[in-house]
Amino acid sequence: MSEPANDLAAFAGRPLADLLAERGLGRDEPLFALRTTLDPRDAVDDFRVTADLGRLGVERAYARMQEGLRLGSGRAILAFLGETPGRARFVGFRRFHARRPGVVPGDIVYDYDVADLFHQFATRARRPTFYDAVDLAGLDDLVGRLVVVWPRPAMLRLRPVEHPGLIVAAGEK
Repeated sequence: MSEPANDLAAFAGRPLADLLAERGLGRDEPLFALRTTLDPRDAVDDFRVTADLGRLGVERAYARMQEGLRLGSGRAILAFLGETPGRARFVGFRRFHARRPGVVPGDIVYDYDVADLFHQFATRARRPTFYDAVDLAGLDDLVGRLVVVWPRPAMLRLRPVEHPGLIVAAGEK
């Protein structure tokens, strides 16, 4: 296995799945990639664009709010924050567990930083589903550095990491 610091340079232009396989991930269970972007219907004064989710530290809470069971339950997911054009930056490796429909985690309900986003989402969602997210080990050194090309159509926010269009674009700080 190569040194983590060299991973990104060695894998630029190659499938994300290759990088994960080099690190021994994806053999025991399927892995998924999630691209989080700010839904325009959720925009409020503090959160006007997707970058605001990362800048203000609420990406994780926002990713835990989904329309229906899109993320399944118990899946290991590489979380990315959408960037333009057609790229996404790695922000965490997590296992998402769905809650019963309509059951909102207290840390979201009582988090004043995410309250406006929560209310916007809850107002528009037909089937609001909330998730608990547990951090997983193995990719911490890539958080904020790994950038991937997100394949079209970009509206498909959840993909298996083996998707041939998920390509390591760069390692940036």
